[in-house]
Amino acid sequence: MCGACGRSVVSDPVLGSTRTLRQHLIVAQTINEACHSWPGAPKVAATRSGWLVAGPKGATEAVSTVEALWSTVLRGRPGVRRQDLRAAEDLDAGEPDPGELARRVMNLGHEMAQDSATETDT
Repeated sequence: MCGACGRSVVSDPVLGSTRTLRQHLIVAQTINEACHSWPGAPKVAATRSGWLVAGPKGATEAVSTVEALWSTVLRGRPGVRRQDLRAAEDLDAGEPDPGELARRVMNLGHEMAQDSATETDT
């Protein structure tokens, strides 16, 4: 819990110990760009405490870690494969290099997509 504001602080290995709205915006943009070609792609919006994921039917879910965010996004697309996600190098975040945070986000997404594809194959 934060001593200054009283909010619960959620540990996130991708974001590290300090979480900012800017980081949340970068994560949301990265995931939206990675999934934009999917039919009925989820839309991710950043909030102060995490993200909101809106599905194709309008259902919205709040999540507070990057892993939970990817889990929610991938749950809406069973059988997604690693190659279905765009590579971090392919993302156009308005600058030539999407940055280290975008790479960490995409690496986790690739790992989770690989794991979910393995689970569906068995």
